[in-house]
Amino acid sequence: MKTVIAALFFLAPVVSSANTMSIGGVALEIPNPPGFAPVTPQMAALYDLQKQFVAPTNEEFIAFISDAGVPVALRGEIPDLARRFSVQTAKTLVNASVSSSDFLQLKTISKSQNDDLMKKVEKGLPGLMGQINKGISKQYDVNLALSVSQMIPLPVHEETDRTLAYSAFVKYNMNDASGKPAPYVAVVTATFAHVNGKVLFLYSYAEAAGLEWSREISKEWANAVVVANPPDFQSSVKESLPSAVTGIDWGKVGAKAIAGAFIGLIIGLIAWVRNRGKAS
Repeated sequence: MKTVIAALFFLAPVVSSANTMSIGGVALEIPNPPGFAPVTPQMAALYDLQKQFVAPTNEEFIAFISDAGVPVALRGEIPDLARRFSVQTAKTLVNASVSSSDFLQLKTISKSQNDDLMKKVEKGLPGLMGQINKGISKQYDVNLALSVSQMIPLPVHEETDRTLAYSAFVKYNMNDASGKPAPYVAVVTATFAHVNGKVLFLYSYAEAAGLEWSREISKEWANAVVVANPPDFQSSVKESLPSAVTGIDWGKVGAKAIAGAFIGLIIGLIAWVRNRGKAS
């Protein structure tokens, strides 16, 4: 009986339906997306891999993979990662208190300038992709020759007082495990969530055909995050402050969210290339 209890205790972080984390001293509850489980240190290979694909400007707090991928990850292997989730924010926001006025500015800029922000991010990607290619080549002994050939931003499709969501298609050029050209198209839905004076970047990744799935599950998950973190007295006071208190460049924050979305997609590409190589 003791052995069974110990085993259940060990698996608790994997099957937990909610996860508590501290962001700049503020405790937040992050529910699991339906059908997904958090990546834990016990999933050593995947846990280490995901750290390499977070934008340098961002901090990742938790990531989720499908329930079906959990046993694979616990064996030290990399499961199918076409569909996964990540919770991040900009490093400049970790210790900042974001008011409702601030969040409104972020939403306004994202709705009106998202195309321009994506173009700015796209200009900086070649150098970053070069570094990523070197890292992949060194660790996996494969030359992906990875590059972003096209980014197609879609208009904002969901907005509430505490959330804003948009999606984008990304086309990558790369080589597969055998060195042959293998273009790959993926989709990401990025949602800003304003909870307890913090702004979270909620990312939902999917294959190209998974746009509607990504949007629907992102909406459900973002709403669950908001409900799980009702404002208390302290956060209500902070959120009521005027926007001038923080002095944050919300255009740069929007660009950091975009960069995080695109870089996070690359984990799915690595799993796809590895599985494609095994199949061939």
